[in-house]
Amino acid sequence: MHWCDSMMDGMNIRPFALPEGGNSAFAGVHKGMDVILHVGAHLTGVSSLTYYLERNRRKLRDHGLALWTVSDTRKGLFDGLTLRSGLHGVERRRTRGAGRVRLRCAALEKARVKDLLVCDPSILGGISDNVASERLYPAAGERGARMAHAFEGRVKRVFVNIRALEDYWAAALAHAVTNGFPLPLQSELDRLVTQPRSWRRVVTDLAAALPNAEILVAPFERVGDRPDDVVEFAVAGRFGAPANLRVGMGPQIPHLNALREVLVDRYEDEEDLPDGNGRWQPFNAVQIETLREIYAADLMWLRSGADGLAYLIEEKDPVLAGKRPLVGT
Repeated sequence: MHWCDSMMDGMNIRPFALPEGGNSAFAGVHKGMDVILHVGAHLTGVSSLTYYLERNRRKLRDHGLALWTVSDTRKGLFDGLTLRSGLHGVERRRTRGAGRVRLRCAALEKARVKDLLVCDPSILGGISDNVASERLYPAAGERGARMAHAFEGRVKRVFVNIRALEDYWAAALAHAVTNGFPLPLQSELDRLVTQPRSWRRVVTDLAAALPNAEILVAPFERVGDRPDDVVEFAVAGRFGAPANLRVGMGPQIPHLNALREVLVDRYEDEEDLPDGNGRWQPFNAVQIETLREIYAADLMWLRSGADGLAYLIEEKDPVLAGKRPLVGT
């Protein structure tokens, strides 16, 4: 059993239902179609979720749920919205990007779509950007604010998957190595452990950027292989999602043999990698323990109500919204 599972067992955290009359903090949401942003994070089951959504696109549309996955957004839909500030012509491209989003939303509303689920982890940022900056999604707030502006008040809910930090950073570093990064130095690993951003900071930034949206946070250890549960939580139990009969085979985390092949192809020394062919864990025992303590503190903050900013989902089986309240309501 993973240490996170043992820590989570026995917790009585329940799917959310807003109090009677709603929550004043979430007032003022667009009255037409509601938008749900699933912003990842990367390496937290998003590939399996996307596979599930694509396989069930028609069934979900029958329930009034339209989808924008990476197959839609990577065709230029969000062009400009995810660019960093300071680039030449970026403001013009952002304006055009927001216009595209609004036109597409208006067309969906005309077609009487009730909800739009947007699933794209690049909304938060990129894995390589995290590794290069040695920060966990440092621009999450700025990027979230751009999405809020583009969707013109339609964003009702933001869904965030999180993951144990030693597993997240190990997987991120493995992907970075396959994309041209060198093996990290011990000093770089130390900086990743001591860098100031944890999931709490990411969630706080998103809550500030989208103050009229509900922020739902789900640990990968609970929902990573249950995309149907994610959909039911995302739509607040408005309908039962199609059964997940097969978990998609999304991008796999590179194992040690794959990393060795990459390094050999680049004429780099693979001797710094440990023996075996399991998943690469670059952190030492002390670093792992520190990362676990940080993640445990994040979970404790979420379980205690997250200062009213977010809702935590931990149950294995979601109960339809309206039957039982979530912590923090």
